[in-house]
Formats: sequence, C-alpha cells, structure tokens
Amino acid sequence: LNIPLETMEEPQLVRYERGQEFSWHYDEVPTPQLNNGGQRLATLLVYLNSVPDSMGGGTTFRDLRQQQQQNTSSSSSQQENGDNQLVMQPRLGSALLFFPAFSDGQPDDRTLHKSQIMQWDNPKWIVQMWIHQHSYQAVLPVGNSNEAAREAMEETSDQLGYTTSS
Repeated sequence: LNIPLETMEEPQLVRYERGQEFSWHYDEVPTPQLNNGGQRLATLLVYLNSVPDSMGGGTTFRDLRQQQQQNTSSSSSQQENGDNQLVMQPRLGSALLFFPAFSDGQPDDRTLHKSQIMQWDNPKWIVQMWIHQHSYQAVLPVGNSNEAAREAMEETSDQLGYTTSS
C-alpha cells in the first residue's frame, strides 16, 4: 500500500462480550492532540470472527446509507436496518476501511459510527488501526518502537511475496 510506517498508530485488539457496545463516536483526533501525527486519515477495522446478523455487533454509520439494491447472499457483509443506515456486520477475515478526515485533515462528519450491542454469547474480536497525516509517535512500552519492527516487517513481507519500498 506504500503507507509510511511512521504514520500508523499501534494496532489495537478489541473484544466485545455479550451486552457490550461502543457508543456513537468519531475517530478524529481532538484538536489539542493534533501535534502527534496530525489528523487520522484512515481507519481500518479487521473482523477476526463472524457474528450472526441477528446478534448485533455490527459497525453502524449514522449518516451513511445503504445502496437501494442489496446483495442478498448469506455472505453479504452488510445488513439493512429501519433507517437504512450503513451497517458492516462482522465476517471472519473481512475488513472495513473508512476515512474519518479528508487529506487536508478536515474531519468528515459523515463518519459518526458505533458498534451495535452484542447479543451473542460468543465474543466479537476486531483489530483496529489508524493512519495519520504525518509521523505519529506511538505509545509503546519502553524498548519497543515501530521503527524497531521495520526490518522484521520487511522480511516477512518479502517472504509473503509483497514488495516493500525503501
């Protein structure tokens, strides 16, 4: 993707149990914190397991709408609700990429979103990652850094057949 490692926040692994949710929020960085990397330009959510459509757990966007014609196959990763809000239902291995701000750093208010209440007895697992406008200083334990991981990341990328840019 040619995204500079320096612009990425450290990934977060998140688990939602039955009854848990994450209420309406934006992924934008508050103005007082913009000195560390600038605004978040991209959010990537990777779903590590599937959650049945009727069991909640979807990522819902308040101001983004579903297209009128829906994919009706059981593998569809979107579901329709009464307001026709865009909902990404967790499916193992799927990912949701959206842009909480424009390239100039101006937040996009259409990206207000939430995680629906989990109604399933099994947990929902996701990895979430963000990409900033500029270099971001990760908050990591002493002795760890994104830069220190660069060589191992490039070796793994080469082994997997991805190209890396130096």
